[in-house]
Amino acid sequence: MPAMNFADRLAHASRLKESVVVLGIDPQLDAPGAPGIPRGYTLARFCCEIVEACARSAVVVKPQLAFYEARGLEGMRAFCEVVKLARRLGLITIADAKRGDIGTTSAAYAEAFLGDGDFSCDAVTVNPYQGSDTLMPFLAKVRDGRGVFVLVRTSNPSSGEFQDLNAPNRPIWESVAARVNGWGGDCVGASGLSSVGAVVGATYPEHARRARELMPAATILVPGYGAQGASAADAVASARADGTGFVVNASRSLMYAYQKKDGAKPVEAAAEYAEAMRLELNAALAARRTEALSRSA
Repeated sequence: MPAMNFADRLAHASRLKESVVVLGIDPQLDAPGAPGIPRGYTLARFCCEIVEACARSAVVVKPQLAFYEARGLEGMRAFCEVVKLARRLGLITIADAKRGDIGTTSAAYAEAFLGDGDFSCDAVTVNPYQGSDTLMPFLAKVRDGRGVFVLVRTSNPSSGEFQDLNAPNRPIWESVAARVNGWGGDCVGASGLSSVGAVVGATYPEHARRARELMPAATILVPGYGAQGASAADAVASARADGTGFVVNASRSLMYAYQKKDGAKPVEAAAEYAEAMRLELNAALAARRTEALSRSA
């Protein structure tokens, strides 16, 4: 029996929970005045308790590999525990690995994160800037029910340094978006969405709207909400006309919400933030639909 289309699974989970929230489980490294792991917690316990507390509000858990890799074996064991717990709770998992390399190296990365091993997730983020052949091993996993999110337009301040360069008649990121649309054409499920998705930051909402035009069927993963300054209205800019086709990530602002409230407990504060985020994004999406209806009337 063929595996269920990843985009269909994500769309179904989002519809059931009335949520587009992605939990970015990114345990920051310790810094002066900003401990990465709160006192009284181990790394794995901190991450897993936040996942469990926020599970009612979220549809996806997205661990950023760097914060686990930097902690060595302890970190990677914690990564595995986060992924296993998320699966037990019925959450979809995305390995935020941003991998991409040539030949057998790329195939090995695809097997690591989309195979059946210890680090296996439902989807992975990938970097397309070495060309199509670097992504082929990841795209081949889509037929097994996996998902791929290609970096298209990122949310960091200097992203335009290369992504906005004309090549020659449009920005490089638009050329990447057009390729993503092509790669995903054979991976569209019953939801009308493709399992070959894109990462498009919320910090440039005008680009998000353009990205949707270029990738009408793509499932879009939206970073930039929260700590990076994007609003809920910015974050829903890449939604399709029917309000589907996107999910929104929060990482630092969610995991460290307790630091904004005196006396707040880490897990409870994260759960409150996740639910408030869910409601805020739903309200922004409803406002967008109302505005679209008024324009068409």
